[in-house]
Amino acid sequence: MVADTHAEQPALTPGSSRRTAQEPPPQAVMGLLNYITATSLDEDYAHVSEQRRRSGDVTQKRRPGTVGMAVLAVFGVLVATAAVQTSRNADQSASSRASLVSQVNARADVLDRQRTTAQELQREITALGDAQLASTTEGRSLESRLNRLGVLTGATAARGPGVQVVVDDAPGAKSPKFMVQAPDLQKLANGLWTVGAEAVAVNGQRLTSLSAIRDAGSAITANYVSLRPPYTVSAIGNPKRMGADLLDTSGGQTWATLQSFGLKFDVNTEDNMLLPAAKRVALRYAHEPERRRP
Repeated sequence: MVADTHAEQPALTPGSSRRTAQEPPPQAVMGLLNYITATSLDEDYAHVSEQRRRSGDVTQKRRPGTVGMAVLAVFGVLVATAAVQTSRNADQSASSRASLVSQVNARADVLDRQRTTAQELQREITALGDAQLASTTEGRSLESRLNRLGVLTGATAARGPGVQVVVDDAPGAKSPKFMVQAPDLQKLANGLWTVGAEAVAVNGQRLTSLSAIRDAGSAITANYVSLRPPYTVSAIGNPKRMGADLLDTSGGQTWATLQSFGLKFDVNTEDNMLLPAAKRVALRYAHEPERRRP
């Protein structure tokens, strides 16, 4: 019996082609994952596109509606309002700054004029006082006393003979043990007062009863002014006695010990020195001493 050549053949799926029994399917050649990645997306898009074409649902661009136009209009108004307000604020800030600068300059001019007036009045007061004191014997005695008190308190400049003591760190000193410290200068100044100094200054800073010599970080300050080594301590007094008597004080003995650590300590006599007046002298209170009964 001869087989019918028109026997039933397997149906072909859409999008597939007739292949021989010996030809393997694409997914077997490409690999299942690569085949799905390469074909599934395109087929899905084609399927959706075909459905939209059949149903006549073709998406068209629509113009924004009334609500959208209203939102855009409101947004534009807000942007314009913000821009106008920013411009106004900038103008007001510039105007305010110019006004403040003008006021500061005007007040500075007034202050300068008042300072000049105060200086002129102070010179007039000083001249009138000197003339009044020089006019009588009692006045001249009072003037002499005032000058002496001014020297002792540091309120006026002092001139005369005395000694200069120059102290400094040890050469190449890196440790505070070999450097001049604030207490070292304090002891030296107090020793000079003890031996009869009438006026004392450290690197040009006049010392008074209100002065302070302190350590401030890596520097030493006197009257809140930083000092740099070497430190020159000038004292007006009897130059013949002060230098020798200083070594008998506790301050002099301290420096005799510091010399053994390499610190510099030189005492020199001077025939004429000028020590400036203290810049900050404020009278806090005063009282008349009680008189002893005879």
